[in-house]
Amino acid sequence: MFVIAYLLLTSILSSQAQEIDLLLKGGHVIDPKNNINLKMDVAPVAGKIFKVASDIPTSSAKRTVNVMGLYVTPGLIDIHGHVFHGTEPDNYLSNGLEALPSDSFTFRSGVTTIVDAGGAGRKNFDIFNKNVIDVSQTRVLSFINI
Repeated sequence: MFVIAYLLLTSILSSQAQEIDLLLKGGHVIDPKNNINLKMDVAPVAGKIFKVASDIPTSSAKRTVNVMGLYVTPGLIDIHGHVFHGTEPDNYLSNGLEALPSDSFTFRSGVTTIVDAGGAGRKNFDIFNKNVIDVSQTRVLSFINI
């Protein structure tokens, strides 16, 4: 009976010790909303920040990434981009070949929201919305060219 209780208690404690999937260890956290600007650990769980502390034990995480020397911050906003990409060869930044797909560069740069700087107007915003905004993983906002 004692052995069964011990095994049960051990499995419960070990499952609680592994509650964090990923631990970002030792990065410089900049979080203006919470007035944080110092070296801390960050533990996201299920896509949300679960814990931010000066020293979260690595034993509490399934995977630890050493981010010492790097900045850890909430997603950045790029307030001037041209992401109304398309297939029209003579349309420059409005459904044309020169604009960039938003997901091709944003996340790897820490950008989670981008603002298209006027590529779409009242006549073609529906195309921009359908072909870019609705299918991007990056949050896309837009200035409208009137």
